[in-house]
Amino acid sequence: RVRGPAEARAARGGGGGGSSSSGGAAEEPLPSGVKGADFRTLQDMIAKGIRDAEVGATTLEGDLPAPSDEDIELERRRELMRRRRDEEAAAKQKEKEAARERRKREEEARRRRMEEEMEREEQEERRQKEEAVARDAACKRELAAATRIQARVRGRRSRGGKGVQSPVVAPTLHSEPWELARRRLV
Repeated sequence: RVRGPAEARAARGGGGGGSSSSGGAAEEPLPSGVKGADFRTLQDMIAKGIRDAEVGATTLEGDLPAPSDEDIELERRRELMRRRRDEEAAAKQKEKEAARERRKREEEARRRRMEEEMEREEQEERRQKEEAVARDAACKRELAAATRIQARVRGRRSRGGKGVQSPVVAPTLHSEPWELARRRLV
């Protein structure tokens, strides 16, 4: 707060006749010896006031009555309740961690099972494709062999004067090799 010259004069000795803006009566009266004192004296007085306040505070703390049995019991219960809440919070946290780990393991196992199942399906598809390719190749080889045999038989019969009744014979590709069909019949 900035003080004007009139307030400074009023604080030093009451001279100047100006009225204080803070009301004057609301402020504490200054101790004797403050008026006209130099800076060093004011500083010593402030330090002494601080020491007195600290001593008064320690004596006030010393004057407090010793805690009663009820106060001790209340504090003990509060401490017990706080400890119990902390333990419950720690237990809940531990349960959450365990549940999180369990969910993580279950998710990992489910993902692994799905990958294994997909791998098995892919292997089965590859095996089926390879079997189909091998079966088709066997059928084509058998058809080519049958066609050559039939051509040779027809040629011999034709040269021998025994012609074929039906000149339109078209070879057809079968879906299962003759060797497998023959095994089933046996």
